[in-house]
Amino acid sequence: MAAEIPEFTAKDVAIHNSTEDAWMVIHGQVYNVTKYLNDHPGGAEVLIDTAGTDASEAFDNAGHSEDAFEIMAEYRIGKLKGAGNRKTAKPVKVAASAAPKPKEPSKARGITTTIGATAAVAALGAAGFYYASGTGAFTALPNLIFLNPALSKNTVSRTRGLGFFEGFLLASAVFGIAGGVVSQKIMKLLHAHPSFMNYPPHIKIPKAAKPNILLQGGWLHSSTYQTLPLVKKELVAPNTYRLVFELPNPQAVLGLPIGQHIAIAADINGKSVSRSYTPVSNNADKGVLELVIKCYPQGLLTGGYLEKLQIGDEVKFRGPKGAMRYKRGLCKNIGMLAGGSGITPMYQLIRAICEDDQDTTKISLIYANRSEKDILLRQELDAFARRYPKNLQVYYLLDSAPKSWTGGVGYVTKELMAERFPPVGVDSKVMICGPPGMVNAAKKSLVELGYKKPGSMSKMSDEVFLF
Repeated sequence: MAAEIPEFTAKDVAIHNSTEDAWMVIHGQVYNVTKYLNDHPGGAEVLIDTAGTDASEAFDNAGHSEDAFEIMAEYRIGKLKGAGNRKTAKPVKVAASAAPKPKEPSKARGITTTIGATAAVAALGAAGFYYASGTGAFTALPNLIFLNPALSKNTVSRTRGLGFFEGFLLASAVFGIAGGVVSQKIMKLLHAHPSFMNYPPHIKIPKAAKPNILLQGGWLHSSTYQTLPLVKKELVAPNTYRLVFELPNPQAVLGLPIGQHIAIAADINGKSVSRSYTPVSNNADKGVLELVIKCYPQGLLTGGYLEKLQIGDEVKFRGPKGAMRYKRGLCKNIGMLAGGSGITPMYQLIRAICEDDQDTTKISLIYANRSEKDILLRQELDAFARRYPKNLQVYYLLDSAPKSWTGGVGYVTKELMAERFPPVGVDSKVMICGPPGMVNAAKKSLVELGYKKPGSMSKMSDEVFLF
């Protein structure tokens, strides 16, 4: 019975992206090319540039010979999970060149046409030359060919007496030379375009940059408030609502960088009030802006305005705001501490990291609430933790827990953070968002654990970042 072929996810491959540990995917097959880096004829840089990614397109553009497939077979370690549903190429002994497009002539056809045309020209030239030799039309041609005045007279006299065989040989020579020159120029044109075979060693293959939709600008304006209508309102926890607003058209994007927030403004009792909130939607959710907001009875904007909104009411928004603009590679490890509705900026980062196949950042989240029913976005968080265990670990902490509760109970302590969060000095950050009491206590404990004390205004470079 044949051994089962190991399967790897895109995230599994993405981790191996360095000169010491380089994997790649080619047509659904996973290869460990670490030992091949120094032997690659195009230089190690070509492989390093695509390490941790799907390199099928770059490989197809290379124009490899068959022995390249035999070499690659040695480094095959498994297949990409789910690749069986895709159209893949055979791992070895496959023709290197891609199939030509239906209406695009191939190189072979062009070469055949050139040779055929040259032969036809030579044959027609021979017949024409024979005919001309009898009429005297080309009596001056030998002078042009031989460029020898001494031979001119004799050559002209012989030309009129040339037979078919002599004419054929002479014409074949003339048009053979011309055809060779033409063929050489055409072959140069055929090989003028860049291909993997034409690259000298250690030259990188140009790659088309793919725009990140999460980083694109959109509907938001940083200095001017604009209005959107409320299209959906749902109670998801005590005093907490999911509010969905409709963008001007179904294809519009919000334009909010990951980690940033927006401002909501309203006139309440003759007073202008503004507060900041982090959406749980991003640019991947076209046409909508979605918020999860806890409405406090005494809150001017929440209890006095947002809780009373009706479908169709318009709300004023402005943004983006904030110091955090998350991009893949910010750090390798993130410890997150959230309390109550402070989960929303954390959720925004968690979603972006988990949904990005190339993001291998590890997140450890401590989420503290008063009771189990106060936990927001629990279904979404549990789904991410279940689907992406290498990216996300979640630890729920309650002040008051039911008997069936399996999570943590009590307050956030220094010991709990030391246990759950990454240690200092391993390319790590801690992010905090929640009630002021929890935030201040956590900052003090993190400094005691060795983290640098955050400033009054958080920066992306801080080891402890406060939303």
